[in-house]
Amino acid sequence: MRVALKLGYIGSEYRGSQYQKNVRTVEGDLFRAFRKMGLFDNPREARFASAGRTDAGVHAIGQVVAFDVEDTKQTLPRIINSHLPDTIFVWARAIVDDSFDPRRDALSREYRYVLYAEGLNISRVREAAKLLVGTHDFSNFTRKPEKDGKSNLRTVERVEIRVEGPVVTIDISANSFTWNMVRNIISGLEKVGYMEREIEWFEDMLNPEKYEEHLEPSPPYGLILKDVKYRDVNFEVDEYSRKRIMMMLKNHFRYHTVISKIFECMMDEIERSDGSEPENLQ
Repeated sequence: MRVALKLGYIGSEYRGSQYQKNVRTVEGDLFRAFRKMGLFDNPREARFASAGRTDAGVHAIGQVVAFDVEDTKQTLPRIINSHLPDTIFVWARAIVDDSFDPRRDALSREYRYVLYAEGLNISRVREAAKLLVGTHDFSNFTRKPEKDGKSNLRTVERVEIRVEGPVVTIDISANSFTWNMVRNIISGLEKVGYMEREIEWFEDMLNPEKYEEHLEPSPPYGLILKDVKYRDVNFEVDEYSRKRIMMMLKNHFRYHTVISKIFECMMDEIERSDGSEPENLQ
């Protein structure tokens, strides 16, 4: 039988999702757990596949993987999670058709980018972001040029921007994405929002036959693969795993909230310093 799992991971702990020899990756930790559980020894023979690759430092909550097993009893999320580090967590499962491919069968994908952006002109960013909706050639927003007949044409279905203080959250949904597409889009939107480039420049970037420019992608730590949508695939949430994962994520949240306040304290002290030398003790 074929099983699909919905999983999340904290990408800062990994050199990407795809298996690489002698490097810690998400698939590497998954494969070790699956071998230990006796689910399979050879990922290729099990027809293991994922919805897509994420780069080093990129996070996920909606990644989907699928593989063949003889017995599905051991594929419950709570059982798999007991063999995984807390940087990877499985929270839903579906029994799927034998032909299911999590990448090719995906209808759409959604990414979220969280940006700390003091001084960003949100009105300009929103105006530029509207240009993304529709079908465009994203060759200027990818690290991978067109080759072997593969096109960089993609259809962006939705862009949603929310602002909370200095934090900007940008959700982008599309039928699929090119390599580094979201991070390059964010980089371009920042240039517009910080008045480095005009909105017309961003529009030209969507027409690579007219204009070409290379962008440096925004940092990976702000990006999360939020969801992958399918037709007629019903994932069943493991309630026990959901509660355990929520507890773990809350602990991470508390830790990083404290650390951010520590950094804020350090910045405040340095900012208040006038740079003068301390008086000699008598």
